[in-house]
Amino acid sequence: MAFKLTYSDGQESQHDDDTVWEIDDGVLKLGREEGKWSVLLSPSHWAVVEFVETKSRDNDDDKDDDDSEDKDSEEKESEDSDDEDSEKESKREDSKSGD
Repeated sequence: MAFKLTYSDGQESQHDDDTVWEIDDGVLKLGREEGKWSVLLSPSHWAVVEFVETKSRDNDDDKDDDDSEDKDSEEKESEDSDDEDSEKESKREDSKSGD
């Protein structure tokens, strides 16, 4: 399970599902395989381990598509608004020139 590690100085780091961890007498052990630890952190160097939800790439792709559709519709609305403003300005100029 993915997790966020907060160090005692406030710095944070994110770790993915591939990172395994264990706490043994306050020592936080990190590695890619259980029992083969590549990082050992003493209790005075780390403060909090929080579980975080991982997002699948499929969901991220769908979200990106939705965002681009939203941006397209916002741009369209903005262009429509600009066209209306131009028409109003044109009508004002025509009415002034007719005076």
